[in-house]
Amino acid sequence: MGQKVAGLFRLASFLLTPTIDRWNKNVPKDATSTRSTILAAAVQTLQRGGVEGFTLEAVARRAGVVKGLILYHYASRGRLLRAAASHIATSRRAAIERALTSAPGAGALDACWEELRRQAEDGTARAWLSLCAAGLIDRSARNAHFEDAARDAVIDGSAIALAAGVPLADAKDAYDALWLTLLEVTQKS
Repeated sequence: MGQKVAGLFRLASFLLTPTIDRWNKNVPKDATSTRSTILAAAVQTLQRGGVEGFTLEAVARRAGVVKGLILYHYASRGRLLRAAASHIATSRRAAIERALTSAPGAGALDACWEELRRQAEDGTARAWLSLCAAGLIDRSARNAHFEDAARDAVIDGSAIALAAGVPLADAKDAYDALWLTLLEVTQKS
């Protein structure tokens, strides 16, 4: 009788052991942190090498995980790349908006310039431009109003200049001139 009871306990523990089924969202409790780590590594990989240097192997090395775990969480390179592109676009836009609303007038433009310089230094500009060139970030849908489109053009043009290595003084002069022109044009309309 004792063996039967022990056998039932072994069977019960087997039946109560949770299985991992990603389709039913039954994943381990640390799945969110693992996904976050992988996404952060994907963003860093894009910042360092653009879309051209973006491989699952490079992301896995940077995240400290195996390639299979990346595929478990994101299913394909394309899905991970789109998730990283979305993250970069959202973070970039939020940082620029914060800078533009941080101070009145010229102070906001100076803060925006500093944000663009920071993004050029940390690789965000490189990642952004690479993603735009690859067609992973669509800029056309956002350009419904002239002022928004012009502002985006000034910001994106300045990011390109910084990423291309244009001397800072020249890029800053162009940045200032473009903002002054934009202000003049929008005041006339």
